[in-house]
Amino acid sequence: MYIPFARKYRPKTFEEVVGQEGVKTVLKTAVKTGKVHHAYLFAGPRGTGKTTIARILTKALNCLNPKDGDPCNACENCLSIDKGNFPDLIEIDAASNRGIEDIRAIRDAVSYAPIKGKYKVYILDEAHMLTKEAFNALLKTLEEPPPKTVFVLCTTEYDKILPTILSRCQRFIFSKLRNDEIVYQLEKICKAEGIDYEKEALYIIAMVSDGGMRDAVSLLDQASIYGEGKITQEKLEEFLGIPSQAKVREFINMLIEARKDDAIKTLQSMYHSGINLQRFWDMLEEEIRSLLLYKSLTKPEDIIEVDEFHKHFDGVPLTKILYLEKVVNQARADARTRDFYRACQLAIIKTELIKDIMDLTELLSSGYVRTKEAQAKEEERTPEFAIKVVEEKVGSSQAQILKKLKAQVKDDKVIFVGSAEDLKSLDIDKIKNLLAWVDFEEEVSDFTKQVKDIFGAKIIKKKEG
Repeated sequence: MYIPFARKYRPKTFEEVVGQEGVKTVLKTAVKTGKVHHAYLFAGPRGTGKTTIARILTKALNCLNPKDGDPCNACENCLSIDKGNFPDLIEIDAASNRGIEDIRAIRDAVSYAPIKGKYKVYILDEAHMLTKEAFNALLKTLEEPPPKTVFVLCTTEYDKILPTILSRCQRFIFSKLRNDEIVYQLEKICKAEGIDYEKEALYIIAMVSDGGMRDAVSLLDQASIYGEGKITQEKLEEFLGIPSQAKVREFINMLIEARKDDAIKTLQSMYHSGINLQRFWDMLEEEIRSLLLYKSLTKPEDIIEVDEFHKHFDGVPLTKILYLEKVVNQARADARTRDFYRACQLAIIKTELIKDIMDLTELLSSGYVRTKEAQAKEEERTPEFAIKVVEEKVGSSQAQILKKLKAQVKDDKVIFVGSAEDLKSLDIDKIKNLLAWVDFEEEVSDFTKQVKDIFGAKIIKKKEG
């Protein structure tokens, strides 16, 4: 009978589990030292090893010949757990057994000692699905746990577990696996099964699996059957209904170059050929992300694999790629109110504006945009701005007098010219303290100006009194 890869290659020891190093270390040490907690909470995305590690923990606790915290996988208890007929392992799907009566049945059963093993272990999968009443019933058991009984609660939605339950459990957060970790395990399976494979195809499987090992292994199983024992990038893309990386990158070129007609036709062709547009858009976002990292970081090669595709955009302003990223992401939000295909079409139309986007240095040199300092300089060194400041800081009556005076801009200064009477009415000291670039001159007759010009005379005001 054929055994699916997900079951055939399910880890049987802590060491065989890929990733989750911190979780494995703590649990192995707990088993070795006998410091086993009565309740554990495993939280994280699906397919990251929560239930698998819960079963390995059960074997380690009940193994007749444990080895450094790992089960031997050869004794009667280990074999019985692997076969699923060990009486002291009770696995419960909390999604379908979520009521208070189900939990009361557990509470009644825990009072009995283990039948065959050292510990009785209850694994509650999808624990967040329990009702509030069921959680409260479980709480009483967790408050006063029977000896030699261990609860393992597994959940993909940590925030839905009641705080009172959380406080009574040792919590372990499972993270998504890295693509290279998944590919490493997939290669091991391919070699064990004698499957010919292209490494690029395995990376595509890892990317599509979104950090979940179980999904990746199941997908590998399907892909090997589809390819009749061979897994190539071309066959895999055909099987998954996704375009090649080259096609995605060419699509980005179309968008950056504002070739919207070509982009619309390409999208339409993919749509009618059955390509999964959601996955295509995922790939598009990932390529744009790598472009942004390449354009923004001092040493992008430390973070991403830089190739000719990235270097092709050396002359493209970062502002254009940032705008493209915003438009592509917006398509996701637009898809909530319309068909995803039409949301993608709308996004392509919006990229038409890319050709008009200029780099900041270009904008400054072209005169379209002025720096803040230049703009402030132009605004402040004007009579109008001076009058506005005086009105706000000194008073409207003073501003009204300034409005009557003649004004001129000379040597980066604003000079107000008026009669002696007008100048006497102004609080000149206060105004000059506010605006150091403002000055005042007394208006004199043409005859007086001529005398001054001829004799170089200074005009002396007659002292009153």
